[in-house]
Amino acid sequence: MTIYVFDMDGTLTPARLPMTEEFRIKFLPWLKAHTAYIATGSDYAKVGEQLPQDVIDNFDGIYGSMGNTLFQKGKLIYKKEIDYDENLLNDLEDFRKSTKYPNRLFGNYIEKRIGMINFSVIGRECTYEEREKYTEWDNKNCERKQIQAILSKKYSQYDFELGGNISIDIIPKGCGKGQIAHSLREKFPNEKIVFMGDRTFPGGNDYALAHELLKMDNTQLVQVENPDEVLQHLLCEAQ
Repeated sequence: MTIYVFDMDGTLTPARLPMTEEFRIKFLPWLKAHTAYIATGSDYAKVGEQLPQDVIDNFDGIYGSMGNTLFQKGKLIYKKEIDYDENLLNDLEDFRKSTKYPNRLFGNYIEKRIGMINFSVIGRECTYEEREKYTEWDNKNCERKQIQAILSKKYSQYDFELGGNISIDIIPKGCGKGQIAHSLREKFPNEKIVFMGDRTFPGGNDYALAHELLKMDNTQLVQVENPDEVLQHLLCEAQ
C-alpha cells in the first residue's frame, strides 16, 4: 500500500482559492480508492473553505497548521498550542509599518494559528487581484526574503518559511511540517509514502516535510507547480 500526502494551496487548489469542479470530478474517484492525507499550513476552517465536503470526507486525515492539528473524519485528534515572543510580534508590526509596497494594505496581517503565525505585509484580507499585485511586486523587490533573512538571524528558535505567494509562516523549531513525516511513519512503518507539494525547495513551506521524508526509506517527493500537474502525475501513475 502507498500512502499519499498532499499540500493544499498551489497543489490541490489554486492559492487561497477553492478547488475547481473540474479537478474535483477527476480527483474524487482516485481519492476514494487510495489512502491519502493533507499537510497544510492552513487551519481546519480554511480547509473547509477551499475543499468540497465530499473531498474532505474521503481523506484519511488532515494535518493542519503545519501538523500542529490532526483531524480525521471531522474529529480533532490532537492540537499543539504555542506561545510567541512579544519582541517578535513587535518586529512584525514594524515590518508592516515600514513596508515600501506602494499599494493598499489590508487587515489580518498577523494571523495566529494553532502552533504557528502567518505574517503577511499586505494582509490576508486582500482581494485576489491585490494578492496578484503584491506577488508581482514582491518577486521584483524580494521583501519577504529580506524579512525572512532578518528574522531568521534574530530569532534562532523559530523557522521562517515563505508561505504561498504573500506571506511568511513562523513556526517554533520542531513544530513545522516536518513533524508530519514522523507522525505518518509511526502509523505506517513500512508503507511507501509519496508527498506532493508546490514549494518543496529550501525556504518553501513544504521543504521541512519533504526534507524529513527523504531521510526515511521508501519515500518519494513529487514537486508540482499546480493542480493540473497533480492530476497528470496521478493519472500517469495509474496507467
